[in-house]
Amino acid sequence: MAERPRSPLPDTTWDGGVLSAETLGRGNTFASNLGGPASGSENPAALDNSGKAGSAYATALVNTNRSSLPRDAVLATDPLQGRILQYLSVEADKGVLFYEPLSRYSQRQTIDASAGLEQDVDYSANAIGFAGATKFHDGTFGISLAYLYSALATAQLSSGTITSTKNQTSEGLRLNLGLRYPTGNAMWGLTVQNAPAFLWGDKYRRDQLPLKVRIGNTYRVAAGYLLTLEGERRYYHEGGNQEDFLYAGAEAFLSQSLVLRAGTFGTNLGNPDVRHVTAGLTFKFSDGASIGYGYETFLLDEQRVKRSVISLQAPLVSE
Repeated sequence: MAERPRSPLPDTTWDGGVLSAETLGRGNTFASNLGGPASGSENPAALDNSGKAGSAYATALVNTNRSSLPRDAVLATDPLQGRILQYLSVEADKGVLFYEPLSRYSQRQTIDASAGLEQDVDYSANAIGFAGATKFHDGTFGISLAYLYSALATAQLSSGTITSTKNQTSEGLRLNLGLRYPTGNAMWGLTVQNAPAFLWGDKYRRDQLPLKVRIGNTYRVAAGYLLTLEGERRYYHEGGNQEDFLYAGAEAFLSQSLVLRAGTFGTNLGNPDVRHVTAGLTFKFSDGASIGYGYETFLLDEQRVKRSVISLQAPLVSE
């Protein structure tokens, strides 16, 4: 029996969207930060101090300014390709249920330019899961488990004419682990995502989502002022292709109602061509509701791209 082929999906297909405006605003740091409703997918260990129980949470992409770049060129940098809804969760005491869009991919790929051979690929993947945390000595340990499902459709073309098609639905599981541990004015954090995570279908070989290992430290400079530095290694292509990322962020808790954030992340923070700069804020209402805004800007083909997301949290039970 012939071995099934690999799916025609790039390594970064499952990098996911923006789970939280708060996380984006502080440079996409989350391993060692205070928890929130998106911690179920980021660092489940942070759920132990994530705030009020019984709340609903949603994150949405609200704007993308792409300068004069073609829309397809900008969408290619977004694993969700401009999808509005980025994340949903319902939080309870020390636990959370969540829905997380993992991937949206739609692309015409060239197989053999000289022969006029191409293929259209359309793909979507999502996760539904739950997460919780428990005390671990002076720190916390968290586990996130999710059911994965996806749909893949391909069409082979010769000189623009469809010659064959193939469709596959896949299912799988994902495990994320997290650990947070305080030392003096510092909080250390460790996350291991997609450890493991697989999708199985009947037309292609099973897909293994890239393992991501992140370690970070958040330091309390003064009351209400936090600085975070984190590093992450991603193991794409089943470990055959490794890529490192750095994340740096700051938060200022100016009052019980207002938090300001700023940060940066990328593969090389000294290179503006691959550096992303972020900012954001959160306003908290007296009834436990909150609204967060996150802003991101980066260079693409020497032109600046800007994105904005909003996160909303609302209590399910009034106090």
